[in-house]
Amino acid sequence: MILKKMKYCEYSSLPKAWCFDEFNLGKINLLVGKNASGKTRTLSSIFNIANLVCGDVQLIFKTGDYALELENGTDKYKYMLKYENKAIIKETLVLNDVTLVDRGLDGTGIILFEENKNFLKFQVPNNQLACVVRRDSIQHPFFQSLYDWGKATRLYSFGTELGRTSFAVYNSQNSIDNPNLKEPSAADVVRIYKKGIDQYGNEYNNLIIKSMSELGYNIKDIGVEPNPDIKIINSLAELAGHMMFVVEEDIDTKIYQLKLSQGMFRCLSLFAELYYAKLAGNPDLIIIDDIGEGLDFERSTSLIKMLIDIAKNSSFQLIMSTNDRFVMNNVPLEYWQIIQRRGGHCKIYNYENSKRIFSNFEYTGLSNFDFFATDFNSIGQEDK
Repeated sequence: MILKKMKYCEYSSLPKAWCFDEFNLGKINLLVGKNASGKTRTLSSIFNIANLVCGDVQLIFKTGDYALELENGTDKYKYMLKYENKAIIKETLVLNDVTLVDRGLDGTGIILFEENKNFLKFQVPNNQLACVVRRDSIQHPFFQSLYDWGKATRLYSFGTELGRTSFAVYNSQNSIDNPNLKEPSAADVVRIYKKGIDQYGNEYNNLIIKSMSELGYNIKDIGVEPNPDIKIINSLAELAGHMMFVVEEDIDTKIYQLKLSQGMFRCLSLFAELYYAKLAGNPDLIIIDDIGEGLDFERSTSLIKMLIDIAKNSSFQLIMSTNDRFVMNNVPLEYWQIIQRRGGHCKIYNYENSKRIFSNFEYTGLSNFDFFATDFNSIGQEDK
């Protein structure tokens, strides 16, 4: 499932309104904008709706108005959710121009029952999403793709620890295969890595090691095991805290993740997720905010090129954000999403809606950052 279009608004009738207009997304995207232009907030809005449709979170904000389009092969989904004061006003799901679900303020609506191909009335609590509470692989299988997309969406804030101080606990009753365990999040790098190594073995490990080496982190081995310095005591037993480790080429000892540099661990964590998604063939959405933050120029530019190459040859969709000129200069304009904010209103410009301006700039010979630094007052006008 690929996110093709999205728009969002909150508190639309109030002075504190914040919205972004509908914009198109490709398989690879770089959201660029000045500080406080709305990059992080836009990415968070995408991540929030993904969490809502898979049921990982409830309506935690008072208001929201989402409209998104997704593609799953030849199928095209349109999903709309609008709520105020944590009460859902409207929720619809359209598949290939056929409305399958339409519910209103009191939670009542109509829904397609697959078995007999009839539309019947239904009702759900007005603070719960129909796509979550009515998910049924027999009667309403159309919800499954939406659920899978939401569940497979990850948000990485590259300027944060990305789980460096986190660990996992495993015993005979609490293994990676336990179906009661919640799906790993972006901060659960230990569990993501363990899933990868358990399922794909050396192939998975070697991909990560190779990419880390290409970034200048010369390591010969990585793994996950109990960190002898971390013990968790509960009423039943003493449990070990599992962490990732690396072995560098010139130091024949294990270095656990707590002692890795923040930049090194950020890259390790990211590759663990991306290569798992690649080998599993998962149609994930990988969102990376402030990509390259905390890395030197050479590593930052190399990482961007590697991420684009991985995404090109994988099934997952990639959305990154930056205001770093070195990152911008190493991402082709065809992947750019330029965000501009006027008060609480954001517009996002790209090749789809401003093709003439993007195309004309490519003939100037200037750097991508020069394009970013240009006055975009004319951008977004329809091509004549």
